[in-house]
Amino acid sequence: MTQYIFFLLAFAASALYQAREIGGGLPSNKELITPDLNGPATPANTIFRLENEAMEQWRQGNPLRWVEISTDDVIYVDPTLTTPVIGTQAYREYLTPILEKVRYDASEFVNPRVALVGDLAVLTYNYHSLCRDVDGKMKRTSFWHTTQVYTHRAGVWKILHSHWSYIGHSQAAGVKVPLPITVKPTQLPTNAKEILALEKAAMKRWSQGDPDGFLTLSVPQVTYFDPILPERLTGIASLTDFYNGMRGKVAGAAAVDYIEPHVVIVGDAALLTYRYLWAGLDADSTVTARSAWNCTEVYHRQTGQWRIIHTHWSMIGGERPDGGM
Repeated sequence: MTQYIFFLLAFAASALYQAREIGGGLPSNKELITPDLNGPATPANTIFRLENEAMEQWRQGNPLRWVEISTDDVIYVDPTLTTPVIGTQAYREYLTPILEKVRYDASEFVNPRVALVGDLAVLTYNYHSLCRDVDGKMKRTSFWHTTQVYTHRAGVWKILHSHWSYIGHSQAAGVKVPLPITVKPTQLPTNAKEILALEKAAMKRWSQGDPDGFLTLSVPQVTYFDPILPERLTGIASLTDFYNGMRGKVAGAAAVDYIEPHVVIVGDAALLTYRYLWAGLDADSTVTARSAWNCTEVYHRQTGQWRIIHTHWSMIGGERPDGGM
């Protein structure tokens, strides 16, 4: 940050920073916040302390702390699920059978970052669970991409959406994905329709070998998770390099479906989640291959335009080789 000479300028800069941290100012999206477990009670640090506390209980056999710090309309995704878990009742029912069954020695949060957008915050990190081997040395035993979308309601930060996926996972040999049968398309509010339309337009360009639809939508400090990446990508330059490796590569004719998209608007931020089904077609329009994906997008409205601040893609039922990477 620029060194200010005059006291008044320094004071003004400090006040602006504090306003953004408290959530009362306009988010700049020019930087991501590195949370500090031992730092002051800023939103980013408060969120990370909640996350760490829940993880400590998880690794000692109590998964239900995650339910307690989640909203009633939480949306939860992990590799074992073919449909998201929605709502705290379903979330509790999903986690209760593993009470006292998960235990390991320590956690490793790799490069945690928080993007604050008013009353919505996106916490991202790579996660390793650690176990002691026979020699007493800590060994990494699982490897994860993690997206936690928090929202500030009634003075409390809670998890609105969790997306967990294995690092380095691949498509399973076979996975059964339940599909809803609908007579009419789901009616979405205007803002939600606008966001989904942007997503579909970018995906259409992607299917033609053009990643610029997504790159144009993404902010300079976008964060991104993908199954083939060993860690989170941070920043438009890194995402551009990654996407350029796939530029011009067209998979051929395909049918696609956006299954049960959910859009949650929080002020000038929006959470979009959906399952994405891709089906490759031959010359006779017969399906020759399929893949099914979970997608999380977090959008932020800047100067009247919705922009992507975070993306997380994972394969439904994705399998990891030897624990991950």
